[in-house]
Amino acid sequence: MGAGFQNRCAMPTACRPEGSDSCERAMPMAPCRQGQCGAMRGNAMKAIMLAAILAGQGGAADVPPLKPASAWSVNYAEDMCVLSRDYGDAGNRVSVLFRPTPFNDRVQTVLVGDRKQLGYSPRVKVQIDGRAGKGVFDGDGQRTSLPKGRNMGITFDLPRDTVTDFAGTEPVGFALSGGKPFRVNLSLSRAALTALRKCETDLMQSWGFDVGAVDTAPVLPARAQRDPSMWLSNSDFPRQLLGANANVTVAWIITKEGGIRNCRVVRSSGNATFDAIPCEALARRARYTPARDANGHPVETLSSRVIRFKS
Repeated sequence: MGAGFQNRCAMPTACRPEGSDSCERAMPMAPCRQGQCGAMRGNAMKAIMLAAILAGQGGAADVPPLKPASAWSVNYAEDMCVLSRDYGDAGNRVSVLFRPTPFNDRVQTVLVGDRKQLGYSPRVKVQIDGRAGKGVFDGDGQRTSLPKGRNMGITFDLPRDTVTDFAGTEPVGFALSGGKPFRVNLSLSRAALTALRKCETDLMQSWGFDVGAVDTAPVLPARAQRDPSMWLSNSDFPRQLLGANANVTVAWIITKEGGIRNCRVVRSSGNATFDAIPCEALARRARYTPARDANGHPVETLSSRVIRFKS
């Protein structure tokens, strides 16, 4: 695998990030009740305050980068793959984790560190600087308290292309509202990304897919022809289950023609009605520009997604 990389089994429970990717579609909400509108205005004010806090922080570019304190490791678990590494010394430790839904175009990214380092507000504005200070992400994240100790996690989604582009870059800077700007010598290697993809492939195989019959590393990946969040709509939410919430993970094969086949539930919500919805909706609405091999020929490949139903 190359220097600075190792495999481990069993992801520690405290480091298993929750959540899912950008395909999640918020489902119908109840009408605004008395008193809720004031809360909405309060939330808008909080967002303005967060922006002001972030604007008042110094940039991460002037902060000495934290050096790696461990090798990159891929943690295998029953239904996830996590690529992680620690940075800094014992008094200034930050961990960076990448947890993709297998073969999805988004990667759940998690920062784990001391509350003083990462801040305290429930939601967080995250800014990431990449090559030559170029901003590669500016969006919202979610804080999560960990069961023990003073550490907490910040979770946000990045395009997979962005994570891939981190390989070989100079230090990456993070600016968090309510926290201290910091930089890390990410040193993300191609070997580590290859090992992560191997874990994803093994996971898809464990879900019953014939990974040898598809291209698991196409030169040009398949691209959704429209925002995947539009693949499910409010009309797909079962009326008889209003008031209920559910998460369903589905996986499928993307065909050479850009359609999908062999869609199946790989992580059930526990409710058969919810489980039946995603694959039926994706079969009608999901369309791709197909993946291509080195010769430019279309090839079949894999994908998966977490669908979150909210009411």
